[in-house]
Amino acid sequence: MAAHTTPEGRTAAEASTGADRPVTLMNSFVVPEGRDEAFVELWMQTSEYFRAQPGFLSLRLHRAVTPGTEYRYVNVARWASDAAYRAPHGTDEFRALVTQDGWKEFPSSPVLYEVVLAVGDDAGATS
Repeated sequence: MAAHTTPEGRTAAEASTGADRPVTLMNSFVVPEGRDEAFVELWMQTSEYFRAQPGFLSLRLHRAVTPGTEYRYVNVARWASDAAYRAPHGTDEFRALVTQDGWKEFPSSPVLYEVVLAVGDDAGATS
């Protein structure tokens, strides 16, 4: 998994399943020990932008509890479709958010997924 710091690198490649199918973004972040507060502050600014976009469904930010993990934070966001996910990534506002100097310290690796099996309490959240 290659970590990226450019706006293009912070956008997952187009889904192979089609632009109209639901997708789940899993974006892993390298966050050095002791830099959690700075990362979360930047992440919150960016997530506010995405939460206001059409087709946004939900998100969860996960923090690793296993010591020594390279990707200490993972954002899991559900979108109504690949097209809905992609639209806000092409704006000047997105570029301004992710090109802030602070983001250089926190490379990420965004990938889109589709659900193939759901079991348990979150089973209803399959798109």
